[in-house]
Amino acid sequence: MSNLNICIDIDGTITSPYHFISYLNEMCNKNIKEKDITTVYWSKLYDEDSDKLMKKFHDKYMYSYDEAELVENALEVLEDLYRDNNLYFVTARGEELKDITLNWLKKKELSKIHIYMLGSDYKIDKAKELNCDIFIEDNPLNAMQLAQCGIKVLLIDTNYNKDIYHENITRVKDWKQIKEIINNI
Repeated sequence: MSNLNICIDIDGTITSPYHFISYLNEMCNKNIKEKDITTVYWSKLYDEDSDKLMKKFHDKYMYSYDEAELVENALEVLEDLYRDNNLYFVTARGEELKDITLNWLKKKELSKIHIYMLGSDYKIDKAKELNCDIFIEDNPLNAMQLAQCGIKVLLIDTNYNKDIYHENITRVKDWKQIKEIINNI
């Protein structure tokens, strides 16, 4: 089906869900492995206040956002979906990440997709405003909130969202599967 309104998160969705771990490990002098990432809350993983941890991370590792790589097949699938659908990046990234995010999207050849930087994990209002048919997400809280509001969610399977189930959530392993599901709608 074409002409779907598809909202797409950035971090952990088009980039690796575990991209920031090496930077956080270095910053916090820890050795947390991918298998240990069973929560999206960095403060729980690194036993530090969330606001302080984020400020410290942005002060020292802001460049890490620019070093993120696209996950396999994301670019090709997004380009394909863009031809027949309305795509929107809807991210919790805030204003402080605007320039680095816009430059990164341009570098990755994704700047034609409109972006909404909410500065918050709460994405329901923006999804409704955009008449979102499908939301591609990795964050379990976001996925559940969106699903409970009747929005279909394609949830990127990660170690930190294993316990999330809802009739409006379809767990996906990669972007090839995302393309297959959307093409069959």
